[in-house]
Amino acid sequence: MAGRLRRGWAMARASFAVLRRYPKLAILPAISGSILLLVAGLIVVSLMPQFGRLHAAAGAIWERFGSDGAGIVWLYVIANAMAFVLTVVVLTLNAALIHCALRAHAGEAPSLRAGLAAATACLPQIAGWAIVSSTVGVALYAIENVLRNSLGILGALIGGLFELGWSVVTYFVMPVLVVERLGPIAAIRRSHAILREKWGESLAGETRFALLGILFFLQALALFFGGLAISLSDGAGAIGGLGPVLIALGVGYGIATMVVLQTLGAIFQAGVYVYAGTGRVPPSLDPDLVAGAFRRKD
Repeated sequence: MAGRLRRGWAMARASFAVLRRYPKLAILPAISGSILLLVAGLIVVSLMPQFGRLHAAAGAIWERFGSDGAGIVWLYVIANAMAFVLTVVVLTLNAALIHCALRAHAGEAPSLRAGLAAATACLPQIAGWAIVSSTVGVALYAIENVLRNSLGILGALIGGLFELGWSVVTYFVMPVLVVERLGPIAAIRRSHAILREKWGESLAGETRFALLGILFFLQALALFFGGLAISLSDGAGAIGGLGPVLIALGVGYGIATMVVLQTLGAIFQAGVYVYAGTGRVPPSLDPDLVAGAFRRKD
């Protein structure tokens, strides 16, 4: 665990050097994160009676569609269509970030406008990938639930291994979509072929900053719940005003962590893709980190 944390920190530090040179790269994840937070916030707020009009509108929609089987089917279809559109928007912004990161690794100043143009040019491929990834995600979730219910913790671990394997095999799908303009199935095959050619058949790891992200999010949660505890405490006294401040800091810290880690992950992913395709490690990244992004299973 300590070794993985050190490796994740080294990856983040190397990628941060690129982000520090081109800070505007963080704008794209900030936009996608803001969209997701806005949608999630609207859903949560619509369930709270305190927000009268929005809550009433949500209630009216439920009364209109939730009163019979056909209405529930239509509600399900509409919800999935909205989720699909949201997924396509987020993936498009991620594709634009990958394009910008590739330009940065090539020694060129990235352009957000050029990145968005490159992403929209492969919009059909992105839409296809949104369908495939969502379908597989639902299937993996269902499999994990079945395994968890039948085998308990062991089943959950096995389901987690399936998800990890899928994330490894599809690691290069987004760069492939952006650069090679392949369809989703061909992109999955290409991603797997890159892994097999460069790192071998059997893989046990992949370049994500998950452990590092968990540590930062735990700090954000500590700030948030510490502030919440102070705000709800009757005997807070003089420090009572500190509660909202800590809550705001926790939320802001969590959002900033999400944006920065997503940006760093895309930067490193683009660098590994360059190495896998050309054998050349971008000068902005450590050759040992890039070459060792994946390892053979023991």
